[in-house]
Amino acid sequence: MRIFLCIVLVSFTSLGWSQSLQWEVFHPLKKQWMLLGTHGSVQEMLIQSGELPDPFWGDNEKKFGWIEDSSWKWRSTFQVDAELLQREFIYLNFPSVDTYAEIKLNGIPIASCSNAFIPYSISCKNQLKVGQNTLELTFSPPIVYLKESFKKAPYTLPAPNDVHPIAVAPYVRKPQYQFGWDWALRMNTIGLLKPVTLDAFDKNCIRSTSVQTVQVTETSALLHLTVVFDQPLVDSMKMTSSLFGSCVLEPGKDTVVLIRKMENPQLWWPRGQGKQHVYTDKWEFESLTKQSPFKMSAPVRFGIRTAELVMDPDKWGTSYVIKVNGRPIFCKGADYIPQDIFPSKVSDERLKNMVDQMVESNFNMVRIWGGGYYPDEAFYAACDAAGIMVWQDFMFACAMYPGSQEFLNSVRQELRYHIPRISKHASVVLFNGNNEVDVAWKNWGFQIKYNLYGKDAKAIEDAYVKLFKQLIPDQVKALSTVPYVHTSPLSNWGKDEYYNHGSQHYWGVWHGKDPLADFGKKIGRFNAEYGFQSFPELSTIRKFADSTQWNLEDPVMKHHQKSYVGNGMIAKHADVLYGKSKNFKEFIYFSQLTQAEAVGLAVTGHRLDAPRCMGTLYWQLNDCWPAPTWSGIDYYGNWKALQYRMKKDFQDIAVLRKVENGSSRFFLYSDVPGNSSINVGWKVHTLNGKKISEGNKIIELQALASSELVIFTDQKIPADYFIEFHWSTSGGEVYSRAFSHVQSNRTAGKEPQLSFEIIEVDEVQKKAKIAITTDRFVRDVCLYSMKGGLHFADNFIDCLPGKHMLEVTFQNRSDLTGLELMYRK
Repeated sequence: MRIFLCIVLVSFTSLGWSQSLQWEVFHPLKKQWMLLGTHGSVQEMLIQSGELPDPFWGDNEKKFGWIEDSSWKWRSTFQVDAELLQREFIYLNFPSVDTYAEIKLNGIPIASCSNAFIPYSISCKNQLKVGQNTLELTFSPPIVYLKESFKKAPYTLPAPNDVHPIAVAPYVRKPQYQFGWDWALRMNTIGLLKPVTLDAFDKNCIRSTSVQTVQVTETSALLHLTVVFDQPLVDSMKMTSSLFGSCVLEPGKDTVVLIRKMENPQLWWPRGQGKQHVYTDKWEFESLTKQSPFKMSAPVRFGIRTAELVMDPDKWGTSYVIKVNGRPIFCKGADYIPQDIFPSKVSDERLKNMVDQMVESNFNMVRIWGGGYYPDEAFYAACDAAGIMVWQDFMFACAMYPGSQEFLNSVRQELRYHIPRISKHASVVLFNGNNEVDVAWKNWGFQIKYNLYGKDAKAIEDAYVKLFKQLIPDQVKALSTVPYVHTSPLSNWGKDEYYNHGSQHYWGVWHGKDPLADFGKKIGRFNAEYGFQSFPELSTIRKFADSTQWNLEDPVMKHHQKSYVGNGMIAKHADVLYGKSKNFKEFIYFSQLTQAEAVGLAVTGHRLDAPRCMGTLYWQLNDCWPAPTWSGIDYYGNWKALQYRMKKDFQDIAVLRKVENGSSRFFLYSDVPGNSSINVGWKVHTLNGKKISEGNKIIELQALASSELVIFTDQKIPADYFIEFHWSTSGGEVYSRAFSHVQSNRTAGKEPQLSFEIIEVDEVQKKAKIAITTDRFVRDVCLYSMKGGLHFADNFIDCLPGKHMLEVTFQNRSDLTGLELMYRK
């Protein structure tokens, strides 16, 4: 058996012959074979056949547990002719085996699989025969495979998110979130996430290529060029590059690393900091032996940039600064989780679309959270093109992990595959060992709960050192030039001093007793997690509960709320901000407004605290199923109020508001490098629409700096007002934002005459314009479709009396017929 250590950039199809295999699965209870197709999980097959229902609906999740109690046999039959067996190299390629599986070909064992994060490439020529061949897989679910060793273990590894009595998640190299999480159902998939292929070719081929930046000066860049071949080179080969010229590769190795210098390189920059220049090259290889001449080539794409993590003592404590090309970058974005509980459903198109949403939200960074899986190439390529920096966790989260040699060897194979694959992308600027493993051991009471003391505690601590402070950093250093840190966060929330050092995950509101206002006050040096839950819109709720279940006490609604404080915490803070909701629809609306306000307070505080604070990544960007969670974008792609708020709060040059003691203060803040000359104008209105005052000012602003905008200078500040800001730079960038400040009690009185009308529809571009008309001031006007499928350029807006236009993109024209409106007076 041979395991790929680098991504395949040149497909076997282009080199010879390739066939995707079809599978059938033996049902262990019905004792019959079922057709599955080219790939997928047992769970998806049973849903497709109708035996099991939609796991998202109601509490259907409970109907899937039995699948984990049995082994599952898979088989594929395929024909092989004599001509194929004449090929020099024949492989069975498994891009992802989930997870424990024994593989037999024509009854002969050829591989044992135990890590879902790595591909398996198995040389199989000697086991094939002319005619029909049978490939068999026997999958053992984790609780079956590890049951006996779990019982015999001298101590239990803490795994608080594994909801099964046999909590084996830490031992299993597969997506941890599938064992159950406080935002996800338990759905431990079993199967093949991608198609398996039988590939045959006659000559050596290229497995992977990469270009990594070692050093950049004012006039040149030092680069490492790596090419990995399927087989060690037998003959000398001439390598020709359109960018780096020609050289001769000597025989004997399957991996070649070349050091090259590029003069006057064009650098790759994060979004908002410069251009995202990506070089394209073509590497051609030609055998220099006349007896067996052949050629092969590979396209190569790369960006040139340096990345470093600065953690130095300073006047505030300990810094946590990402530098790209030597420039400190204020990082803004969110934490990204898997886009589906079924990874096989996440297409390249869905990955690219998610990056597009980050760009629209004015992100410059995304953190790939450590309890999921490593995204496919399409994700990183899209981040390269968009200028979205990637903070990449390794796949460990919220548990303690073993330090056995067997486990470490499996992780080593995982690292040797993914580190070169991922780090070759210019967008990847940080590797992080794990999510919350260190802080959990030190602060979550594992020792008491799991009775871990003395030598058992020492064994767990030693395993942490072996894995996160020895193995992973050694591999990162050997295989990449990306900086590494062993965990996030480096500092716990709680005491004031904790916020002065390193990375921070602030959960003092959700998991503590802090008031909502503390989101904007308790600020770490780099805020890598913080958040507040909300419910998705009704079009999403309709996909897991019918209208009779639309209340917080219904068992279905409770089942979808996986957080132990969930709905009560939402209601507690929403009631304070907006009053007790009259019905479930209004509760959803208030929950989204509360979430947006909570995270908005944090982002404003974080950005205005620069350069002391140099990063803000809220929890979380997206969902893996429809449910109330911390996400800004729900499972079906609908934006919550939070995401519309972030689009404004994350503007490169932003007007941000802080409310203190009932008064609003406005600040102009810039992330743009260098000095910006910004022309700021504003108009202040009464809530009836009468203009009170206006002003204009040119402000010279450095990057990572803010300037307060003093609006009311010669007049008394009114209790209620509406203010519109417009600002532009000398480079032509134009921005705008509006705020309302309301202190009077507006809940009583006549209802506004509020309506909307679709006035333009472009069927080709799938865009429409909607006119909202109101006879009096209303706040947080929200349009949504009971059918879903709509995306607004802006939403949850404050409206003075008059007509206001909203632009919307739709998937199907019929979605526009399901429009409804919510507002606050």
